[in-house]
Amino acid sequence: MKKRKVKIIIKFLFVVILSIMALQKINAIENNRELRKNIYKYLQDKNNRIETYYSGVALNNGKSENTCVYFISEVLRKNNYNVPKNMANTESLISFLEQHGWKKKTDYKKLKPGNICFTTDGYGNKNGIPTHTYVFMAWVKEGNYDYAYICDNQAKDYENKIYHIRNIKNVDKANGYSKDAFSFFMEK
Repeated sequence: MKKRKVKIIIKFLFVVILSIMALQKINAIENNRELRKNIYKYLQDKNNRIETYYSGVALNNGKSENTCVYFISEVLRKNNYNVPKNMANTESLISFLEQHGWKKKTDYKKLKPGNICFTTDGYGNKNGIPTHTYVFMAWVKEGNYDYAYICDNQAKDYENKIYHIRNIKNVDKANGYSKDAFSFFMEK
C-alpha cells in the first residue's frame, strides 16, 4: 500500500513538473510575441523613430554611419529588453541574443512585423558576419517578398526616412550605396 502511494505521488509530481515546463515555454513564446508586437507599435510612431535614431547616433559618437546595432539595441531597450549600451556590431548583437535564447530563422516569408532582421555579409555570404540589421515592419505588397517596409538607421540613404522601403530579397542600391540582401531574422 505504501509503495503504491509513493508511485502515485511520483507520477503526480512528474505531471506537475511537465505542466510547469510547458507553461514556461508557452509564457516565453507569448513574451516574444509581445516584444515583437511592442517593437512594431513603438516604431509606428514617428517621434519614437526619431528619438531612437538620435539616441543611436549619440551612442556612436555623433555618427549615423554604422549605427544600425545602436539603433536596434535602443529599440529593444525602449521596449524593456535590457541590452548593454556598448553593443556596437552585428556579431556581438547576434551572440547576445543567442545567449538569451533567440534563434535564427531564414525563411523571410515568415517575417512578422517587429522582427529583427540581419543581412548577408558584404560578399553575399549568408554564413558571414551581417553588414546590417533592421526591423521588419510590413511587405509593400502582400504576397510579394521583394520589397518591405523597414526601420533602421540609414535614413540618409532613403530621403531622410527612418521608416522606408528596402529590397530585402536581393542586393540593391539606395542613394548610390549597395544594400545587402536578407540573411535571417531572430526571435525568441
